[in-house]
Amino acid sequence: MTKNCPIRFAKSYPFDIPDSSYVLDKNGWNALPVGGHERDGRHAVIASGSNASPVQLARKYQNHDHLLDQPVYVTRAILCDFDAVYSAHFSSYGSIPATLAHAPGAQSRVFVTWLTDAQLERMHETEAVGVNYDYTRLHGIDLTIEDGMTLDTAHAYLSRRGCLNRDGKPVPLAELDTQGRKWTPMNQCEVLDYARTLIAPHEEPEAFIEAGIKSPALRMKRAEKLAETALQHGWKSLIFLS
Repeated sequence: MTKNCPIRFAKSYPFDIPDSSYVLDKNGWNALPVGGHERDGRHAVIASGSNASPVQLARKYQNHDHLLDQPVYVTRAILCDFDAVYSAHFSSYGSIPATLAHAPGAQSRVFVTWLTDAQLERMHETEAVGVNYDYTRLHGIDLTIEDGMTLDTAHAYLSRRGCLNRDGKPVPLAELDTQGRKWTPMNQCEVLDYARTLIAPHEEPEAFIEAGIKSPALRMKRAEKLAETALQHGWKSLIFLS
């Protein structure tokens, strides 16, 4: 993943996600044996989009090397009755990012990041908590970690903007594997073009992306437009933490 071409970078979301659990430290990332992660003193945070990508996580911590004195553990998991869908807003780098939506019967292959207090604080900054996302604790869920551990509660970033609406339904991420999916997915290029047709149908696709990257005010205006018809995530048993 490279930011030398901002438009290509935007289209690459959710970036490269490995097939295995992994651990990230100052030296990069490596595959993690099943059950090899630390839990004590860590916050279990579901990664439904680019936070599952080691390259994206490294980018978020790249100017905060001290936060990787303790590794970030990222484990594969299956989350029942949820799907990873697009939020009704744009990231600063031009992508439409992910959130979770209640999807009865679905089995979503997600990752769980196990974060220290300091790592979590930095993650809040990158997620624009209070602006684009709420940091929440989900209760009554069915989350199975790769090592067989099951959790009925975990943390997640849920979009304050709501879920992107297409014909009255959320739009799942095509790049992420969900069994029992009931909604039609799109990849990032497709969803960016869909958003363009809603907001600025006469703009060229790449010009649309570039303009959003360059102008925070324009991104906000576009997010407000998408939010007018956005859908709620649908999960009632949660606590808003910040």
